[in-house]
Amino acid sequence: MRKVLIPNRGEIAVRIIRAAHQLGLKTIVLLSELENDTLPASLSDEVHFFEHGPFKDNYLNIPFVMEMAKRYQADCIHPGYGFMSENNELAEACVQNNITFVGPSADNLMQMGDKQKARSIAQSAGVALTQSWEGNLQSILSEAETMPYPVLVKAAMGGGGKGMQICYTKDELLQQLPILSTQAKRYFGDERIYVEQYIGQARHIEVQVLADNDGNTVHLFERECSVQRRFQKIVEEAPAHNLDSSIKEKLYKDALMLCKAIGYKSAGTIEFLIDHNGQHYFLEMNTRIQVEHCVTEEITNIDLVQWQFRIANGEQLTFKQDDILQQGHAIELRICAEDPLDNFQPSPGQIKSLLLPQQDDVRLEIGFDRAIEIHSQFDPMIAKLIAHASNREQAIQKAIDANRQLIVRGIKTNASFHDTILQSDAFGDATIHTRFCEEKHAELTRNTKLDTIMASLSYTAYRYQHLQNQFWRQLPLFEFSIDGQSYYAEYHTIPNGLGIKLDKDVYYITDIQLDDHHLQFELNSEQLHFYCFEENDKLEVIHQLKSCIVKAHDWLPDFEPVKKHEEVSDSNYYSAPIPSQVMKVHVKDGQKVKKGDPLLVLEAMKTENHIKAWKDGTIEKVYISTGEQVKLNQALLAYQTNINR
Repeated sequence: MRKVLIPNRGEIAVRIIRAAHQLGLKTIVLLSELENDTLPASLSDEVHFFEHGPFKDNYLNIPFVMEMAKRYQADCIHPGYGFMSENNELAEACVQNNITFVGPSADNLMQMGDKQKARSIAQSAGVALTQSWEGNLQSILSEAETMPYPVLVKAAMGGGGKGMQICYTKDELLQQLPILSTQAKRYFGDERIYVEQYIGQARHIEVQVLADNDGNTVHLFERECSVQRRFQKIVEEAPAHNLDSSIKEKLYKDALMLCKAIGYKSAGTIEFLIDHNGQHYFLEMNTRIQVEHCVTEEITNIDLVQWQFRIANGEQLTFKQDDILQQGHAIELRICAEDPLDNFQPSPGQIKSLLLPQQDDVRLEIGFDRAIEIHSQFDPMIAKLIAHASNREQAIQKAIDANRQLIVRGIKTNASFHDTILQSDAFGDATIHTRFCEEKHAELTRNTKLDTIMASLSYTAYRYQHLQNQFWRQLPLFEFSIDGQSYYAEYHTIPNGLGIKLDKDVYYITDIQLDDHHLQFELNSEQLHFYCFEENDKLEVIHQLKSCIVKAHDWLPDFEPVKKHEEVSDSNYYSAPIPSQVMKVHVKDGQKVKKGDPLLVLEAMKTENHIKAWKDGTIEKVYISTGEQVKLNQALLAYQTNINR
């Protein structure tokens, strides 16, 4: 192999480019014109920018991908994950065009890509399964009366947590099945769904495997993936903590047995659920590299992406099972553009400021290195932080420190949510399960704001350091407001620092240093670190991912408050809350609606938002149509003028 085509984007494209370059391969990456400022565009030897449009015209378009491979003389294709990474038709097209598919065979992809077929193969191989109900929509509906609720509905060709729904009653199941079948058709091109027994309080454990073309198959131990939201993982670690070794051995045995049963080759992952009794159940097999492969690489020192290339090139594994040793502990955090305080709604938009962790011993997988726009058409994951240490406690602390150094301003992220998870007792003793984030959501999202004292001290230190050399700063007093409440900080200099009076209390801070956006000082023998960002008359202060906006009343000698624009009421309109695509319009001009009636379905970052009527009324005007891409705050529809939101 000489040149690899990468029909993918973001951090996984960067990961493949780097692995390919280390093996001496040239790279050609396919990217939307929206992503000309990303790392894949700058790191790849060649780039083909296509006109932005629906994925079916580019990333999911097999003829287009094959045409690009031929045009740029690529002799292999690495699909990464997502998009067509598990598409057997792409693998087959590669065979027909004498191009190497860096992954398993088309047969393997077909066998494991169909979740119903995969369950049948696992059952034949003697792997434990949950009870399930399969077939067409009508046959499943006919058995709804006898199912033990709750049950879990899945798309037969689904993946990545998409197309899944827990149903707690028969009525809920009857209501959701047609909806989920329609979604499965749209997301995966196959309307088939199935229902399986729901395992509550389950741990999600997966086993990484490698298999070459000569039947040599090894496992690379397990990963814990129980911290999830919307059935999608956000924290992974290896090895699994507080999991009995006898259970692990059973998982390894079943994983290898399943690989042997289908003659699997390449890297792959077999996923299991483990109930509170320690019984394990086969969940699915992912026939691709996974997002969380990094933690396995860290504890085994084996480069999985390089081995995907080497196996595809016909090489044998150079190690046996007994040669693979576990070294320490690794934790991965998926950094996503989403708001944990708003049910993890996507948060696309322009990044205002980007600061990357400065720890050399922490791994950052990211698709950009500057403040770019995060587009709503793509998945919300924007980066991964991977921390490896000699033991779990050290890995957790290293992950906390690195996470606090990754500053992404301008959009919402789940970084503070991670910070709380890593410090929680449940994560510390590994009493987590797949519904942990949902059950503990209120606890994990509280206290996200920087307290007033810390905000005031950091503001005063920043202002003093920033202005101490400017002649006009004479008065030892700063006036500012937080959340509309006015505060005064009176300061005086002390050896190597400041004494700051807030109300009636005095605080002494020393060793103040301000370097660009990074402010640090010592308070009560504790070294504190802040990030400060100045915008007009405001200063955003961030400490341990908790932030606060401080508005200055003495920012400049000629400071005048910014005049507010005349406020115009939009109470009769519904505007787009985020950039998104209109998936369905339920209403038309002049239609009467009742409170709760469906109006629109918007989709952003693979998440649907169902907009319902907020009051009884009449639709005055619909401004958009199905399939249209809408901008932030774009008017979508209007009620009659006498109806207010």
